Amino acid sequence: MTDPEQVVEANLKFYFALESLDVDLMDEVWATDASAICVHPGSVRLAGWENIRASWERIFRNTTYMRIDVSEVSVEVQGTIAWVTCLENMTMANNETMSRAQAYATNIFVFEDDRWLLVLHHSSILANSEESV
Repeated sequence: MTDPEQVVEANLKFYFALESLDVDLMDEVWATDASAICVHPGSVRLAGWENIRASWERIFRNTTYMRIDVSEVSVEVQGTIAWVTCLENMTMANNETMSRAQAYATNIFVFEDDRWLLVLHHSSILANSEESV
């Protein structure tokens, strides 16, 4: 349970779901109850899985391509709680507009039902990192 590699794998599953633009995959990586919290870059705090899921649905509906490479990954595990901090290097497209940005993210996981589930995702865009391509 305290193996940091399992947390790294759970974190990668989150980014795979994000890049896949697939809310059903998000269902598999998130804690789907009221404890879940999400703060998208430049947005308000969303509480509860229903609100977070609806936000992902909106984002995915308006996005045609998303690629996120993570770097500067740091993992800490303390019992049934783990957190990952990383730099998100994002490339996104909606229709004909493509953009790039970098954000620092904190992802907090809880160990439930023999797996690590995302309970908090907070991502903040780095100043002057956004550009149209």
